Amino acid sequence: MNRTWWIGAAMLLTAVSAALLPQIERLHSSPPGEHRTVETLSSAGEGIVLGDANLVDEVGGLPFSMSIGSVGWKDGVLSLDLKVTDSRLEPGEVYADMALAFSFAFRDTENVDQVMLRVIAEDKWLGTARLLLAADARRQELSGELLRELQTAGNLPLQGRLKAAFRVSETSLWKNQFIPPSSG
Repeated sequence: MNRTWWIGAAMLLTAVSAALLPQIERLHSSPPGEHRTVETLSSAGEGIVLGDANLVDEVGGLPFSMSIGSVGWKDGVLSLDLKVTDSRLEPGEVYADMALAFSFAFRDTENVDQVMLRVIAEDKWLGTARLLLAADARRQELSGELLRELQTAGNLPLQGRLKAAFRVSETSLWKNQFIPPSSG
């Protein structure tokens, strides 16, 4: 094929793209009046700057239902283990504590971009600890609406939307011991 053919094909492709792109944009645009404000959790520059010096004081001061097993900080990632020591603890309390941790990290601090949270069942009599569930939440992917949904999730299993947004992984122990069987 000669050079003239390639130039003609490129010009034709350019013309077709220029004609089709506005049409494609119209297909994906919202009708007038359907735009709404979405709360973001981006840092406003007025929050706590979390670091090794204040990590234990700041996280330890949060009113969790569960006790803190461990807390770590590295390069914008807050790692937190919460311990379940009472088998009477309800899933809604766990979800509320998770929401509290995420809210603190993403609303009250300037420099936390990710929270790696684990909920661990601890049996003091046997001296064992087993993972119940884990979450990996990222500031740029969450909204205040999602945090409110998690906080008020109640004792039912988390819906797919919340599981995906917070990257929640549940173990069989969590499902068997804490989530009631569905009826029907």
